[in-house]
Amino acid sequence: MLFDSCAPMLVCHEGDAPIGDKTVRLPGDQKTVEGTPAEKTFTQEEVNKFLAADRRGHAEKYTKLEDSYKTVLQDKTLTGENRDRLESELESLRATFRTKEQQIEHDRSLSETKYQEQLKIASESANKYEMLYTDNVIEASLRDAADKNAAWDPGQISALLRPSTSLQPVLNEAGEATGTFAPMVKFQDTDAEGKPIETLRTPSDAVKRMKEMPKKHGNLFRANVVSGVGQGAATGGVTPGSGALVDIETLTTEQHMKLRKENPGSLGLRPRR
Repeated sequence: MLFDSCAPMLVCHEGDAPIGDKTVRLPGDQKTVEGTPAEKTFTQEEVNKFLAADRRGHAEKYTKLEDSYKTVLQDKTLTGENRDRLESELESLRATFRTKEQQIEHDRSLSETKYQEQLKIASESANKYEMLYTDNVIEASLRDAADKNAAWDPGQISALLRPSTSLQPVLNEAGEATGTFAPMVKFQDTDAEGKPIETLRTPSDAVKRMKEMPKKHGNLFRANVVSGVGQGAATGGVTPGSGALVDIETLTTEQHMKLRKENPGSLGLRPRR
């Protein structure tokens, strides 16, 4: 028989896969004619299933091991050294099973947590020193005002006014903030008709106003207390001047009894009705 020498020819051996076959070949138990192992083929879908099953197996082992660490760490009798070691081992275990993306997110989270902790420490420190500065400025201004107005006890004036004193922004003539702060007192005062009002005063003005209210604060200032009977009193008697009180420490028993009967207001007492 004659063959056309120009016709294409395709030579195939037994067991060859067709051209373009995308299957995966793995060693199997099939035998060739010569007795050597033949290749067993698996589809990509089958390979994916193998890999997924392997990942699930590792994930289950990781979960069980992680749970074991968590259970041990719940033991409150652990020493600090053992607890630190177990927490370090648990973190290493978690790092082993993180993906690249998970590790990046984990590192970012740690950095954010560290930043927030440092920010909190810095803020608490700043607040602490701000409070100390504020207290020192206010205390000094109140005591200075008490001294200038001849208070008996500057500490007593400070104790009375400190709860209502705070640093307030200083304004210029246009009512704009100047960027500086000064102590100001929310002072409980009365208007011309005797009705209670609240005014905002400097410590100096607040203490001065207290001094001008002898019925309420008269015993706090030297100028409102007579050092003895007769001094600052009307016509040399036992009645002190207007708005003044008698210093009872300088009185004899007889003088004290006399004032208590005739002029109890000079002792800070209410008159009998």
